[in-house]
Amino acid sequence: MCARRRQPRVGTEVTVALLARRVCGVVEAVNDGGRRLTVLTEDGELMEFGLSQATGTFTGGGSQSGARLSFDD
Repeated sequence: MCARRRQPRVGTEVTVALLARRVCGVVEAVNDGGRRLTVLTEDGELMEFGLSQATGTFTGGGSQSGARLSFDD
């Protein structure tokens, strides 16, 4: 049985993992049926994330490199 991931929602708190640091943020917009997210970081930066079909994780621009998004539980 596969685990079901909860659907991202506006207002969900997240952590953005950059190269050498982690930044807290909040989901500002959910688009494309939940496959694209806009996140506002605590630094005031708006970042776009796409769901990677290969890994099932949200990554910066949907690419394999760059920032990764994790949901705070």
